[in-house]
Amino acid sequence: MLENSITGKQLEQELAEMRASLRDLEKCRKALRKSKEEYERLFETAPDAMVFVNRGGTIVLVNAQLEEMFGFPAGELAGQDLEALIPVRFREKHRNLLDRYFTNPQARPMGLIYEIYGLRKDGSEIPVDISLSSLKMDGELVAAASVRDITERKQTEEKLEHNYHIQRVTSSVLKIALEPLSLDEQLDRILDLTLTIPHLSLQAKGGICLVEEGSGDLVMRAVRGFAPADRPPCLRISLGQSKCLCGKAVLTGQVVFSNCREEGHEGNDALPFPHGHYCIPIIAGAATLGLVNVFVKEGHKRKESEEEFLVAIANTLAGIIERHKATEERARLQEQLVQKEKLAALGRLTANVAHEIRNPLTAVGGFARRLHKNVQAASKEKEYADIIVSEVARLEKILSNVLVISEGVPLAPDYHDIHVLLDEVLQSYEVLCAERAITVTKSYGLAAPHVFVDRGHVREVIMNVVGNGIDAMPGGGALYVGTADETVDGRSFVAVTIEDSGEGIPEEQLKMIFEPFFTTKGPRKGTGLGLALVKKVLEDHGGSVRVKSRVGGGTRLDLLFPAPVKRLQEK
Repeated sequence: MLENSITGKQLEQELAEMRASLRDLEKCRKALRKSKEEYERLFETAPDAMVFVNRGGTIVLVNAQLEEMFGFPAGELAGQDLEALIPVRFREKHRNLLDRYFTNPQARPMGLIYEIYGLRKDGSEIPVDISLSSLKMDGELVAAASVRDITERKQTEEKLEHNYHIQRVTSSVLKIALEPLSLDEQLDRILDLTLTIPHLSLQAKGGICLVEEGSGDLVMRAVRGFAPADRPPCLRISLGQSKCLCGKAVLTGQVVFSNCREEGHEGNDALPFPHGHYCIPIIAGAATLGLVNVFVKEGHKRKESEEEFLVAIANTLAGIIERHKATEERARLQEQLVQKEKLAALGRLTANVAHEIRNPLTAVGGFARRLHKNVQAASKEKEYADIIVSEVARLEKILSNVLVISEGVPLAPDYHDIHVLLDEVLQSYEVLCAERAITVTKSYGLAAPHVFVDRGHVREVIMNVVGNGIDAMPGGGALYVGTADETVDGRSFVAVTIEDSGEGIPEEQLKMIFEPFFTTKGPRKGTGLGLALVKKVLEDHGGSVRVKSRVGGGTRLDLLFPAPVKRLQEK
């Protein structure tokens, strides 16, 4: 019994050892607590947001940075499913990725090519980058994720990419501007390029409209993004009556933006899809030449970078349009110069020939008329005399017209009612129109129909144009005669429109119809001097003539007489 008993000395020694062990254990506990506190302090002060997730997708631990990044109050995320931080559209894919990761956990650094977005408590999304690692907590394998908000980086990247695309498109647009293409071809290609810019929230739908000379209407010249069955808006807008955004932008010369279709365009009922608009006026100097209209997503916010880019495109278009106008004007002036040279050559020729022909022709005409009076009626000689008198009169008329075209004649202008002159001419053709089943429609829209013209020459001009229209409808048709006020290049004109529904004139002949001796009527049916005389008389009055024709669609001539400003003001 004494051998199995513990002595007091031994008991005291074991007790001392136990106390030493307890002191060592307490030191370990303090060291562990200190390490834990330091870890928690490091965890909370880590530069990155961090989250720990178990195999079931439950959030085990988060730091304050992650709670702040995602907008959650302290302590709310712990114990929730990780899907609370993931946008709905990515959740199913994320579950599969999480299962795959826990099957084969591997560290993954940040910076890999992934488009990752996080879901904030308020429902907004933020682009993030994530690094992954794994560790055991309380014997359980967990995935540790470091999360960084890369919104600023994404914005910088998008801005760089945006600037690159803008520079690319701008360079291409400038290249197109220098290519020898028609205006419509250039507009089409520039619109295509504009709608390829990413990050502008464009719907790849848009159009370019130009202000039409003469009418002043806004007319669509290029359009993209609409199916053949769709009717794009604003194909033609009368600016004086329009209340749509396109008309507002052109009239004010200011960029107009809308983020919803309720403010829409003319014909907006044809656009059922949700959209907004950028309406960018094309301005050169003080003149608005047209409009760039692009569609954006409904609810889209106006962005300075987008607007600056579209304004730059509009400014480039302004230069292109002005260059085409200058080219057309130069071609027109060259054509006028060639025409004047032709007329000058004709004048020199006819001045000599006319004087040589006039005297003998007058003598022949005089003797023919004398014979006509003295020859027995109903005889062959009477018939021959009639032919001679008729042909002499025709030659005298041709000679007179040639002299007017080549040398001109002094005008004796006064104030005349253009409606009265038109009615007189139409009355003289009334029987012929009835015989040929030609209906005549008049539309006089002038408030002040007086013009300052030479009555005789202008009456002859109208007779020539009306006569040509009637000749173009041998089988019947419709003749339209109308008047209206018109402004061209800031000048006011009285416009007389005469339009027939005849065969029309081929395009290759249309450019030559005002040349002396050119006729579409064939031999013995015309001298080719009528329209040349029309052009000469109008130009001598300070006016001009326009022609539009389409084979099978008739011909329209607009006679422009300067509006008598002083006389109208006196009235």
